[in-house]
Amino acid sequence: MKNNRGFTLLEVMLVLVVIGMLLKVLVGNITGSPIEDKLDLESQKFTALFHLASEYALLNNIELGLLVEDNSYQFLAFDGLRWVPVPEQDSLTQAYFEEPYALTLILDDLPSDGQMMVSQSLFEEFEEEAAFDEEEEPVYPQIFILSGGDITPFKLTFSYDDDFGLPVHYDVLGSYTIPLTIEGPFIDETR
Repeated sequence: MKNNRGFTLLEVMLVLVVIGMLLKVLVGNITGSPIEDKLDLESQKFTALFHLASEYALLNNIELGLLVEDNSYQFLAFDGLRWVPVPEQDSLTQAYFEEPYALTLILDDLPSDGQMMVSQSLFEEFEEEAAFDEEEEPVYPQIFILSGGDITPFKLTFSYDDDFGLPVHYDVLGSYTIPLTIEGPFIDETR
């Protein structure tokens, strides 16, 4: 009698587990992580809103600005006296990000070739003439979107860092005119 020896159930299960783990790693590398997908979506959304704001400024001949603070961003319009939320544009209202997601704005790091130099002092002289409530503090955007199509150069970073995994971020870059460019994902593997 021949002794036909097959695979045991344990060996078959072990092979299936190894194949499953390999597929999970392979599919994870191809499709990305949910965190990277959310950062990519938020950077794409911001880019689309910025383009909308730029077109709104051009069509309505109005100066707009972007205020980035406290893990949020908001588009503002200059009404001739002060910076106010953009009228009649619900899509340009304030967007918030909760930790461990974060926004970082960088202005000073970028090369400046003198093509467009916009100073807040241009708008401050109009605001000095306006009468403000004593409680109301004037706000100034960091990025200007001019009605002629020019923008202040900037880099806005959308990042995720939960102190457990590797930090991930996307960069949205604006350089004097539209379109904006999105770079990423960047993963900080030094940690």
